[in-house]
Amino acid sequence: MQINFTREQILEYAGRYVYDADDVLGAQMEAAAQRGHMTREDLIEVARWKWRGGRTRQLCSQHTEAEVREITGVSFAAGSERLRIGALLALRGVQWPMASVILHFAFPDRYPILDVRAMNTVGGSTLYNFEKWLEYCELCRATARRHAVSMRTLDKALWAFDKDAS
Repeated sequence: MQINFTREQILEYAGRYVYDADDVLGAQMEAAAQRGHMTREDLIEVARWKWRGGRTRQLCSQHTEAEVREITGVSFAAGSERLRIGALLALRGVQWPMASVILHFAFPDRYPILDVRAMNTVGGSTLYNFEKWLEYCELCRATARRHAVSMRTLDKALWAFDKDAS
């Protein structure tokens, strides 16, 4: 995996990404991170943002409020990266891409979103596992630092580049 964009290219492609729901979800998830856990409604909103179909929302809605609070509380408090994402994967309806959305919006400067479009841009596989996720996180963190852009800006650019190419 590699990212061969200049800062100008990152800003250009990020500017082509135009989805208004990001700010609302971002504020909701930052509040969840400050609280130390997500609510059931937060989880359903993440599913709505990430997936157009209703199947994932249906799976997520099967959780009790207490389950969502406990599992996301463990994730948000985790010191290890493996536990942070691994706990989220214990939730019904949450696979690697959605877990990455939760972390991306809850901790906006630390985590990118795993997405088929982003993987196409960086030459990565969508057969996700912990090692690939961690490698992608480190690649994006280093790129964002090097080009002095936010993780959100970089994420938008990676997504939009593939969208334009398709």
